[in-house]
Amino acid sequence: MTLEGVYDAASEPRVLDALPWPLAVIDGDGIVRYVNRAWPSSEDPVGLRFDVAVNERTTVPPSAAVAITNAIAAALDGRVGDAVLEFAETGDPPVHWLRLRCGPIEGGGAFVMVEDVTAQRRRELDLALRADHDPLTGLANRSRFLNEGRRMLAVAERHGWEMALLFIDLDAFKAINDGAGHTFGDAVLQQVASRLQASTRAGDLVARVGGDEFVALLNDIDMPTSVALAQRYRAALSDPPIVPGSPYTIAASVGIAVFPDAATTLDTLVRLADAAMYRAKASGTGIGLADASTPPD
Repeated sequence: MTLEGVYDAASEPRVLDALPWPLAVIDGDGIVRYVNRAWPSSEDPVGLRFDVAVNERTTVPPSAAVAITNAIAAALDGRVGDAVLEFAETGDPPVHWLRLRCGPIEGGGAFVMVEDVTAQRRRELDLALRADHDPLTGLANRSRFLNEGRRMLAVAERHGWEMALLFIDLDAFKAINDGAGHTFGDAVLQQVASRLQASTRAGDLVARVGGDEFVALLNDIDMPTSVALAQRYRAALSDPPIVPGSPYTIAASVGIAVFPDAATTLDTLVRLADAAMYRAKASGTGIGLADASTPPD
């Protein structure tokens, strides 16, 4: 079908009007000549350059505006296949996603079909969030910690930086769960996660890796500074009380292993910091340092 056949008011039937997605037909100059019935009547762009109309009537980011222009140019150039782009549009709702499919029309011109993919994108983002975040606390989960941690160690090795892994375990948390119930225990864990995150420097990573077990991977840091941050974590968890008026208090034991002095792999750092944490818990010192000469079994 030619451009004239698509938008000519006398052409019947209007197949394009049966489409559930908004569709515009543009001429060789990028001017909109026709929109189908699915196009919002309040945003009729007929007679305007399509890219200008979109950029003026929406708040797309500059990168998306360039992508729209490039996609239309490709279609007008008669290239085979569709040019697909996706962009976030701020407004109401606050984040909105549309997908534009552009393709050439025989004899000149192009079509632009707009599909609302907001629901799909939100589902994808939700699945991605669940895949690498702990659902109770919102912190990184074990999977993300392992993946991101290995990447961080590789960067540190390349730049010659020290890093520290802190293994943080709550003291006597089982007594809270048994005495006050799991709902109360979950609320405590959420507060713990919030305080740990607030005490963590930008660029560092804190994760929940077990029931009441947390880890922090700290960039470009030596042992003395690591100990100071471990003390900050312990203080943040105990003061003020997690649950004011509750008979339960929160304390934590922390084990520290420093890369590359103690170990050069993430798995070994975790094992060493875990063992140091248990020694600190058993001795009541609160903070334990990994000893690379006596790795855990």
